[in-house]
Amino acid sequence: MKIFIIVMLILSVTVLEYQMMNSTISDVCANEKNLRLTRRRRQLTFPDGSTVVLTISLVKAFMTHAPSGWNIALEIDVLYPLPDKKFINSFFRRKFHHRQKRELWEKLEAALDFHNINGRSCIFRSVCETEKYLAPPGKSLVHDILRAIFTAPLREEEFKAEMGLSYTELLDPDICEKENGCPFSVLDFILDLNKR
Repeated sequence: MKIFIIVMLILSVTVLEYQMMNSTISDVCANEKNLRLTRRRRQLTFPDGSTVVLTISLVKAFMTHAPSGWNIALEIDVLYPLPDKKFINSFFRRKFHHRQKRELWEKLEAALDFHNINGRSCIFRSVCETEKYLAPPGKSLVHDILRAIFTAPLREEEFKAEMGLSYTELLDPDICEKENGCPFSVLDFILDLNKR
C-alpha cells in the first residue's frame, strides 16, 4: 500500500511539472474555465513472448475399490499472446484485433478437434449464441469478454479480409438457422463455470 501511494505521488508531481512547463501564466489562472489537460497516448507492453493462458480443467475420480484416490484430469489450454514492443509499433500501421480473433478461433477449434468434437461448428454456434443470449454490454464482465471473442463484425471489410477463406461460412446470412454439429454450447459451459 505504501508503494502504491508513493507511485501515485510521483505520478501526480510529474504531471503537474509537465503542465507547468507547457503552460503560460494565463493557463494557470484559477479564474479561467477553459483549462485543458492533455497527455500522450500510452500503451501497455509486456516482455517478448508473454502470453495469457486460458485453461479449462475437468477432474473426475475413478470409481474403483483398489487403488482408491485416483483421479483423471482433462485440460485444454489456449494461449493468447500479449502485446510486446514489436506488436505496439506495428499496431499503428494496421489493426490486428481481427487477426487475433481468427487465431484464437483456430486454436479453440484445434483444441476441440483434438478431443473429437467438431470445433468449427462449435465456433459458429458460439458466434450465433453471442448475438442472442448474452447480457447487454456493461452488465457483466464475463459476457463482455465473450462478446469480444465471439462477435463477427461482418459489415467491416477488414474483418472479411482477415478471415479470408478461414471462416467463409460466416458470410452466409442463414448460418444461425442451419443445423449445427456441435454437441454442446461453449458459452453455456463458460457461463456455468462463472456461476460456481
